[in-house]
Amino acid sequence: MIVLYRASEANKSPGSISDGSEDKARWNGKKKDEIFRKCWLSIQQDLEGWADRIIVLADKVTEETKAWMTETCMIPTKLEIRDIPPRTEVPPYGEHPYPQYNPVTVNTCIPLMETLIKLCEEYPEELIYICEDDYLHTRGAIKTMKKVFSAGYEGFYLPYDYPDRYFDRDRHCEVLIGPDCHLKTVCSATLTLAGKGKTFLPFKYSILQAGIFSDDSWTWKAFRQGAAVCPIPGTSTHLQDNCITPLIDWNDVWNQW
Repeated sequence: MIVLYRASEANKSPGSISDGSEDKARWNGKKKDEIFRKCWLSIQQDLEGWADRIIVLADKVTEETKAWMTETCMIPTKLEIRDIPPRTEVPPYGEHPYPQYNPVTVNTCIPLMETLIKLCEEYPEELIYICEDDYLHTRGAIKTMKKVFSAGYEGFYLPYDYPDRYFDRDRHCEVLIGPDCHLKTVCSATLTLAGKGKTFLPFKYSILQAGIFSDDSWTWKAFRQGAAVCPIPGTSTHLQDNCITPLIDWNDVWNQW
C-alpha cells in the first residue's frame, strides 16, 4: 500500500474556505496542532515496512515537525517528505486565477492530484490511500481496509462515515458483508479515500481538474459509475465538528495516542 499523506501547518482554521490564519478549535476544544500530531500517530500503527510506503506532501510544515514525523513513523526507511511550494506559487501554472478562493488548499491540492495520478499510472495494481492530516484512525483501521481489498474488492474505500448520511432520505445505500465487518455504499467522499491505481485512472482528468480548487465533486461521478464503500461502524473520523463518525468513542481513541 502507498499512503499519500497531505500534511499542512498553514491552515489553522476549520473548513477549507478561509485564509487559514484563525487558530480555532475544530473538535472537542482541540486545535489543528494537536489534531495534526494525534492523527499522524494513529495512522502509523498498522503500517508494514515490507509492504507499505508513505509519501508526505508538506504544505508549510516546519523542519521541527518533519523531524518529529520521521522519528514517530513506524516505517522511516519507507517515508518520503516532499515540500509543497508556497501558496502564492502554483507551478507550472503561475499564480492561481482566483487567489481569494480557497487560498490555503489550492496549492496543496494541485501537487496532491498530480502525484496521485503519477502513482496510479506507475502502480495500477497497488492500493493507494490518500489521507488528510485531520483524520483520526482506530487501532486496526488500516488492517480492515487491506482485508477488504484482499478479498477481491476493486472499488473505492472510505474508512470514515459521515453523520449527515443518516438524515438525508435521498441518499440511499446498500449494506454488504465484508471480510470482518459490514460495509455500506456511499455516494461521495472528501480527499481522504483509497483505491487501486487502476480504479482512479478512468477519472484522471476530472481528478486533475479538481486539484485546482480542492474540489471533491468528482467523487459523485466516480462512485455512480463504480463502487464506493465504508465500514460500519467507521474506523476513522474527520476531526471537525458535525463530521464525526457515529458510534465510536473518539475521545477514547484520541487518548490512545
